[in-house]
Amino acid sequence: MLPLGLTLSKRLLRSLTLLTFIPQFALGFDIQGTNNVALYWGQNSAHVDILILSFIALLYSNEKIPILNLATQQCTQAPGSSGGQVVCPELAQEIEYCRGQGKKVLVSLGGATAGYEIQSPGEATAAAKQIWDTYLGGGKDGMVIRPFGDVEVDGVDLDLESPPGQEGTHWPVFIDTIRSFYQSEVGRKGKKDYLITASPQCVFPDVILSPALRDKRSWFDMLFIQFYNNFCAPTNPSSFNFNEWAEWARSSSLNPSIKLFLGAPAAPSAAPAGGFAPLETLLEAASDSMEDCENARVFWGSDTTAASKNSSSPYNPFGGIAFWDASWTTPEFTAATKSGLTSSWEKAKARSQFFKREEPAGSDGEAESAADRKGKGRSTLARGRTPRRRYAIRRRHRHRQ
Repeated sequence: MLPLGLTLSKRLLRSLTLLTFIPQFALGFDIQGTNNVALYWGQNSAHVDILILSFIALLYSNEKIPILNLATQQCTQAPGSSGGQVVCPELAQEIEYCRGQGKKVLVSLGGATAGYEIQSPGEATAAAKQIWDTYLGGGKDGMVIRPFGDVEVDGVDLDLESPPGQEGTHWPVFIDTIRSFYQSEVGRKGKKDYLITASPQCVFPDVILSPALRDKRSWFDMLFIQFYNNFCAPTNPSSFNFNEWAEWARSSSLNPSIKLFLGAPAAPSAAPAGGFAPLETLLEAASDSMEDCENARVFWGSDTTAASKNSSSPYNPFGGIAFWDASWTTPEFTAATKSGLTSSWEKAKARSQFFKREEPAGSDGEAESAADRKGKGRSTLARGRTPRRRYAIRRRHRHRQ
């Protein structure tokens, strides 16, 4: 763990700049890539392609404003505020610096003990406006306390883990509303790309996010799926269900190019209910998932019925690995993860039927037929399983700590 005396930017960039010495890592975040590394920061942390500041622990307080809790001394109570509002000018400078290095910085709403008071579509709309004004492109008229001043984060992450109830019903309205702000801002400025992400439990569908996942109006750019504190972790290969999420991405996601991250604890103590896997195990699971997704492209690209559902231009939904949280990582660990993901991608391509589809099928030199490719594709994601794994659906039983 890095000394607490270092400023956030130094702690962040100590690990980030390690990656820039490797040429293929120098370009920063690539939303189409398969080797991105995401880290939750804010409950004592740092690091890499995507930084997720966590958490906005209370969406509403008595003053009806979002309350940020980053577990850091870099934020102080906002002048004139008695409701927990904070300002973080030093952190704002460091966010801006990291974004200048090509990294994406998101703010996460939720956590295991967060409080939500969204009980109607009207409250969901108001909450989206509050987040937009407080952290994104609005609220710069001095009427709203913005923790990072005029510095904007790149988007909002939904880590919704409080007990299910009415709050889950209205999140599609929240997502739809905040995306409408995104689109209006992009149209006005013509340059800003904001992101909407979420961190569901690996059990499919996630209980609280289920209305949003099943609602075609709910757009997500990325999902950081929590494959830990639950039965569907990579440490339980027979129940590891990344492919189930990947099939949802192809058949049911509003965003036809959504990216899915394998969410993992960075240390055993980061997942008290279990699911910690050594990096070697994570990279093996990542490589298998990449390969399965590539094989599925054969089927999704050649079957007109399947393609008509969502994916006439098949793609690989695997996006990378997301760690909770960065306080348990080191620069060497994140560099090894990035390098390992790049190697895993090369191995997956070498093994996949998608990249072999134009190669001769046998000694006679005849090309592999579309039917053969389709059949091989069906053996993987098209049926939602692979020879290596099967799926089981159980209730979630543990929140992120």
